[in-house]
Amino acid sequence: MRTLFLLILSLFISFSANAEHQAATAKSEANQDKPIEELPLDELVTLTDVYAQIKKVYVKELSDKEILENAIKGMLSNLDPHSRFLNSDGFEQLEESARGEYAGIGIRAEHLADAIHVRFIFNNSPAQKAGLKLNDRIMAIDGKSTEGLSVDGGSELLRGIPNSKVLLSVISADSDEIKEITLTRKIIQFTSVNYELLEPHIGYARIGEFQTRTAKDLTQAITKMEKQNKAALKGFILDLRNNPGGLLDTAVDVSDLFLHEGLIVATKGRLPDTNQEYNATSGDILRNRPMIILINGVSASASEIVAGALQDHKRAKVIGTQSYGKGSVQTIYPIHGGGGIKLTTALYYTPNDRSIQDSGITPDLVVDYQEFAGELVADEKAYKTDNQLVAAVNELSPKQQLLKAQ
Repeated sequence: MRTLFLLILSLFISFSANAEHQAATAKSEANQDKPIEELPLDELVTLTDVYAQIKKVYVKELSDKEILENAIKGMLSNLDPHSRFLNSDGFEQLEESARGEYAGIGIRAEHLADAIHVRFIFNNSPAQKAGLKLNDRIMAIDGKSTEGLSVDGGSELLRGIPNSKVLLSVISADSDEIKEITLTRKIIQFTSVNYELLEPHIGYARIGEFQTRTAKDLTQAITKMEKQNKAALKGFILDLRNNPGGLLDTAVDVSDLFLHEGLIVATKGRLPDTNQEYNATSGDILRNRPMIILINGVSASASEIVAGALQDHKRAKVIGTQSYGKGSVQTIYPIHGGGGIKLTTALYYTPNDRSIQDSGITPDLVVDYQEFAGELVADEKAYKTDNQLVAAVNELSPKQQLLKAQ
């Protein structure tokens, strides 16, 4: 144990010496005094004592790697809900998600207080083949309760190595019985944008997650709907419900599709390079036609950037329920061993200087989601089972009639 302490101490001394050299250089260049932090020797001794006791008496024998990885996880998890340690598998999964493919079960879900609710199932996915249905509730994943589980926590449990097994405890929408389902994860390839023409002249697109190609996919979706409509859209609905976020640059690009100019989002942090402003460029793909954005309690991060930017610029009306309130920037730093750390480095602010963190985006029109209990009549469109979407269409319809009369 003494050897371990000396090793840790030597690493800190090396770090301190490097920091001291950098501070001395900065002092020389700036000609000003800067204090140098002293090593926390008492805390380091405490750390080695704790390590020694775990190694000696803990009920389960743990390797050095397990103990130290747990120490790193604890160090990061106590900072905020979004800073965390990524082992090599987790780091690879994060990169796969950004590319638009991952090993999972093939659902989009809403993480509510009681459970994870299934809201969308991909074709030919493990979830579809296992018989999962819309509005099923996932109560546990590999024995871990999903009650109160965060979006990040739930996603991490559902995703994994291709061909690995995951056990779900599920309550069906039409039953109170819990059933156990074992699924085999596979690579899920998906487009981040789904779209359709809901009514003549009213287009609809849903972004499931902000990936590298999302803005391009959304541009193509709008072009295809206008071709199908045989005219320019006169109203457009952008659905960001149940969208946990994604890439900052993509959120900026999506916002920029609908704005001619002005600030989209600002980031503010402790270091100079974390203070950034992202501005729109000329051109509105909808040519200033009326627009609605749908959000709910799972809409987070990149979704809130888009909703906040278009709301502040009065470019779109926001409908739904209060968003999640994840207005912080996480930067990924690769570390030794193939893993990485995801560290909060700044906060997001809307064009009107509203902090998204914890507050979220408040809709212009609050519409609570209601489960559809009836049956559609003949020739009635499927979207009418979604009361929030119906509210968005109704909001656009009077404007649509006015535009048609002009």
